[in-house]
Amino acid sequence: MKKVVSEISGIVFSIPWLIAKDNGLFEEEGIDMTFVRAQGDRENRVSYDPNEVDPILGHVPYEQNMVSIYRA
Repeated sequence: MKKVVSEISGIVFSIPWLIAKDNGLFEEEGIDMTFVRAQGDRENRVSYDPNEVDPILGHVPYEQNMVSIYRA
């Protein structure tokens, strides 16, 4: 089976993925799916300098190469 790791962010965006895993859809396709919890920066910052904006919006698991795919 191919190992795939994805990030769980807001529950609204993650529910279809979690239901698919619970119903064995990933296994049917030969995918060993694992989820890690998003660890984004929850601090609300305002900046008018584009060099200070985080392009990945604080998705730490993706930035630290802990996940295989990025779901926007």
